[in-house]
Amino acid sequence: MLALSAVGALVLGACGTGPEPALEGTVSASGAAPAASTTASTADGRVATTKLPVYWVGRADGEERLFREFRDASEAAAAVDPIAAAAALMTGATPEDPDYRTLWSPVDRVGASTSPGGTITVDLPSEAFRPDLDDREVRLALQQLAHTVTATAATAGLLPEGSAAEVVVLVDGRPDEEVFGSVRLDGPLRPDEALEAPLWLDEPRQDERSEGTLTLSGRALDEVRDCRWTVAGPDGERVSSGTADEVPRGDGTAGFRAELELEPGPYVVTVVGRDAEGGTVRDDKDVEVVPG
Repeated sequence: MLALSAVGALVLGACGTGPEPALEGTVSASGAAPAASTTASTADGRVATTKLPVYWVGRADGEERLFREFRDASEAAAAVDPIAAAAALMTGATPEDPDYRTLWSPVDRVGASTSPGGTITVDLPSEAFRPDLDDREVRLALQQLAHTVTATAATAGLLPEGSAAEVVVLVDGRPDEEVFGSVRLDGPLRPDEALEAPLWLDEPRQDERSEGTLTLSGRALDEVRDCRWTVAGPDGERVSSGTADEVPRGDGTAGFRAELELEPGPYVVTVVGRDAEGGTVRDDKDVEVVPG
């Protein structure tokens, strides 16, 4: 198996071995984007997913970290393969939350495949790799890709149970290419959880319109404490608040969820917590509640 990594601090895993998988799925990048985690089988046995996890870069506790949005798969043009669709949307879609951004240039097509051992191969055009990134942004960009495609593969049921997913990146079909001006892709990428935001909201989505009942859910790292949510009106006045009761998931994260009954109108939903160093971490979304 072809390997992928980046030099120096970007080397995230050892090279795999085995035959190179064929790139079975391609998808055109559209400016729209896929969304969360229901799956179904297609007539030819492929796994179709209606929601795709796409990762973006945003600020958390004074540093840039990775945040996840679930996007509707139906928004992706010709979504033959969910991994290719998610990668294409990562490059060309606009994040729903204006606090997020991508570190990639939009491209027309992306190829993707998975091997029986859990290696994901992604083939990107050379123009996807921006030349204006500094070293930290390069690392974040590669991790943005690694998180997006491995999370999508897991969501779509395309990874063997218990496998440690890794990502091989080809450039215009070629391995071992130099990208971002100085980084050679000569080994596999694996997601680095240390670059994930400590806290984020999955629901509500940015600019969501909800009928009467508003669902609030998200995830926090186990180290995040004292999580609370608030709902405020457009004037900043708090209309509801509570403790985000975290339920450990056994993977270093905890989930939280609440159902809120609100009068129709625009709101800002915010979740806030404290990280291991005592710093404040947060995420927020603008939403509107409409009559049910």
